[in-house]
Amino acid sequence: MTRSKRPALINRPAFLSRRAALAGGGALAFSTLAAPALRAQERRVTVMTFGSTWERVMKPLAPAFRQETGIEIVPVIQNSSVEGLARLQASRAKPGVDVWFTGEAVAMRAATDRNLFLPLPADKLPILGKLMPGSHNPMFAAYWYFPTGIVYRPDLVPGGRVTSWNDLFQPAFRNQVALPAPTVYPGRTILVAALLNGGSIDNVKPGIDFLGRMRDHVAMFHSSDTTARRALARGEIWAMMGSPSAVKELADQGIQVAMVSPKPTPLIFEGMMMVNNGNAELAATFINRSLAADWQKHMTDIYNLGPVNTEVQPAAALAKVMPSTEDAVTFDEAKINERLGAWTEQFNAAIGK
Repeated sequence: MTRSKRPALINRPAFLSRRAALAGGGALAFSTLAAPALRAQERRVTVMTFGSTWERVMKPLAPAFRQETGIEIVPVIQNSSVEGLARLQASRAKPGVDVWFTGEAVAMRAATDRNLFLPLPADKLPILGKLMPGSHNPMFAAYWYFPTGIVYRPDLVPGGRVTSWNDLFQPAFRNQVALPAPTVYPGRTILVAALLNGGSIDNVKPGIDFLGRMRDHVAMFHSSDTTARRALARGEIWAMMGSPSAVKELADQGIQVAMVSPKPTPLIFEGMMMVNNGNAELAATFINRSLAADWQKHMTDIYNLGPVNTEVQPAAALAKVMPSTEDAVTFDEAKINERLGAWTEQFNAAIGK
């Protein structure tokens, strides 16, 4: 574990188809009239992303993007970066995806697969020069950053406040807490539990053992952040490990919601990679446009996550929930990438007892 030395608002150092047949002259007329439509259909960029990201960030911008570029954004929804990578690898001959949203740790693993993923074409991505230092590398461009703290319902929790991770494991919170499985926010549930119980990134056993003891206390170890958000919105749980975007989403529904970023609160970067799907030019167009100032401002205002474009200020609501320098932590992503599979097996064994 490395204690974050970034300020509260982070200074990142150096992330279907239809067939028709016509005969004779009608066929010629059809081909002449249909050619523009067919060409328009071909100008599509397929983006694999998270459900909430599509609905709240990308979908509202898609019509203007199509009008501006002639390119239609086609979403493919994934529950987590790990699941998305598995799907892409399983269909590597025809992945059917041009741009993939992923966390930084999983991106490091994916970047070694040079047959499935493409280097970012710097000459077609002038926007990279406006991003914060360290937010991109030859294979990955971060789209946002955020803390993973505690999102909760002040109208439901005892006393109306949560102040620490330990609060979630008190008897009053039994069956009222959702924590992500290791594949969501890769390994962060295990790492936070390890730090709370005297462990570290090099010794996660205390954390996994603790989670095993808490298996009947936790309402769900979920594989989809959207699932936990919906449960919180319905009052089926009181609290979850989550991001500021969950706060914004529930608040926009008129639901009482708050967030606290206690010690230790991990900071996470998520972004985009290009998939070798034979559509690199349109993929680059999408990535370059999505990182522009107006799209980044829309993202931070609507989704409450941190923009990587240095021309854009983080939303005021995000500033309120960022952890202090002393409470924020970052981790060695290479170690997470290397060990996540083994951690997941140990976690599954512990909660399955």
